[in-house]
Amino acid sequence: MQNTFNVTTSSIYPPGVRFVSDGLQVSAVCENRTDCGILLFDKKHKNGIKIPFPEEGRKGKVHSMLLKDYDDRRCSYLFYQGEELFQDPYAQALVYERKYGEKKDAPARCKVPAQTYDWENDKALTIPFEESIFYLLHIRGFTKHRSSGVHAKGTYAGLVEKIPYLKELGITAVLLMPSYEFDEVFPQNKTPGQELSSAFPGVISEEKELTTRVNYWGYQEGLYFLPKYTYAASKDAVSEFKDMVKALHQNGIEIMMQFYFPPHISQVKILEILKHWVLDYHVDGFQLMGVSLPMQMLCEEPLFAETKLLGDFNQSLWAAGQTGREEKRPGYRNYGVMNDAFLYDMRKLLKGDADMTGRLISLCKENAPDRGIVNYIAKQDGFRLADLVSYDNKHNEANGEFNQDGNDCNYSWNCGIEGRTRKKNILNLRTKQMKNALTLVLLSQGTPLLYGGDEFANSQEGNNNPYCQDNPVCWIKWNLSKQGEELFSYTKALIDFRKKHPVLHGRTPLRCMDYLFCGYPDISFHGRDAWRPETGSNSRSLGILYCCRYGAASESDEDDFLYIGINMYWESYAFGLPQVPKEKEWVRLFTTDEQNTEEKEETEPYNVLVPPRTIVIYGTRDIQVKKDIGIPGFVSDENKQRKRNQNKRIES
Repeated sequence: MQNTFNVTTSSIYPPGVRFVSDGLQVSAVCENRTDCGILLFDKKHKNGIKIPFPEEGRKGKVHSMLLKDYDDRRCSYLFYQGEELFQDPYAQALVYERKYGEKKDAPARCKVPAQTYDWENDKALTIPFEESIFYLLHIRGFTKHRSSGVHAKGTYAGLVEKIPYLKELGITAVLLMPSYEFDEVFPQNKTPGQELSSAFPGVISEEKELTTRVNYWGYQEGLYFLPKYTYAASKDAVSEFKDMVKALHQNGIEIMMQFYFPPHISQVKILEILKHWVLDYHVDGFQLMGVSLPMQMLCEEPLFAETKLLGDFNQSLWAAGQTGREEKRPGYRNYGVMNDAFLYDMRKLLKGDADMTGRLISLCKENAPDRGIVNYIAKQDGFRLADLVSYDNKHNEANGEFNQDGNDCNYSWNCGIEGRTRKKNILNLRTKQMKNALTLVLLSQGTPLLYGGDEFANSQEGNNNPYCQDNPVCWIKWNLSKQGEELFSYTKALIDFRKKHPVLHGRTPLRCMDYLFCGYPDISFHGRDAWRPETGSNSRSLGILYCCRYGAASESDEDDFLYIGINMYWESYAFGLPQVPKEKEWVRLFTTDEQNTEEKEETEPYNVLVPPRTIVIYGTRDIQVKKDIGIPGFVSDENKQRKRNQNKRIES
């Protein structure tokens, strides 16, 4: 039957199946030297027809041919070798009929995209790392819950419906957990997690029934050249994904994607995959997961000069700036590192561990001129923010592995009671601790990353490895509690505050020096006495002063100061605020403890008592009315002596 086709030799590359001017070009890698080819489905061959590769079209393991003058644009196909059928790893579209979590009887047939897409002059936003707020989410889990209020739940279109929410919050880029095509249903004869890297044991169960195990996370090999079809509301996942990208860009939001590559995926193929998503889907960046990833090659690729590439510190010594030589990389920084050290150390600080003040000093100002540094305190693996302050131990029993899966080192604290509670004092403490965590993330140098739903206390009920939970455990619950509404308002205000103060998100590292000769360094650290931080092993408190002149976006910023008082101790702590110019006075802008707001005494204008486990943020304003006694900006000898006596009492 194959004689009805005019089969000739063709170019080996590019791999895959595509229409060219002379017909249908086919190229595939096959282990068999013979008995391999394409199984073609079209209007004349609805049950498929096998067309073998000609021997003269083989180079090594690559086979190719041209079906000359073939022009059925609605055709679909699979490859075969012997009795085995397999999908084209370079496929760019599928014929998809099944729903999420349904078992498949045969692999979905591939097809050639026949239509063009109108991007309407869409282009990359190229938002710098220092001006970005990242938001990590799972396409299905973000809107699947009935409380999401969207029409197309659990889909790319559902995310589009949530764009107004993302804009209100202040997000500049969404980072998608794996959204390339992968088979979420594991064969019954496979052990859950068998096909996955030990770093990503992501196999999960579907909705309310635990009989079918599916891979909810998706950290596995897949069809890397097309979006996941069961995340689409329509049968055209390609167009729906592009509609999502275009809508996000129109609203000033970038889109980035996570990709997991097992070791056998070649560096050349990784480069091809990422180029495809930049050129065909206008994706703004990628977080690459796996081992031996070619980060240096990717960073030097001219096409990615304005594409964000996120890796780990250990993925490329060159890109992480650890080669011993200074890298000069002017212009847009396209490389960034995921800072797990921030997550673990700030969690320790948050729960009151000793000897963390020095790490706080280092991490809050960590920055680099040649790369972005992404800070977070929660992400997909490990506790969510709400669970970080509600559970001492993981509770993964529902995963079916006797609570032996997941990380045992969460550095969490339940604030006094394990899990859910109605006790008001515990709930207030948890809310304060979540505000503290968000403040540490959003006011540190580098790029902050929020895990979707953490901004309103979404919980996974203590499950720190929800690899088998395609149900409300992982889905974001949008029916906000009073606690959630308070936390959302605080997060939104804090993001806006960060954006308005460039000194909090500069491109270059802060030096702790007065290099503008204005009388103040760009950043300085303080304790009970101004200019004298306490960094001993027992210290859990630190004051941070920013001189806004170093990041001034306008003349009005030049004389402003910001002071962040961080007290993670279980007792109140008296901070000594630095003196500011006499025409200025300190005013409190934020506090993470709305229940207990200590005010500084008028006789002690440069002393402020911060409640236990609380962060306060002060700014300066022009003095409107001066008093004869206790003028802000002036400390008399009498007041100085009173302050010294008070500090002695505190120390004793």
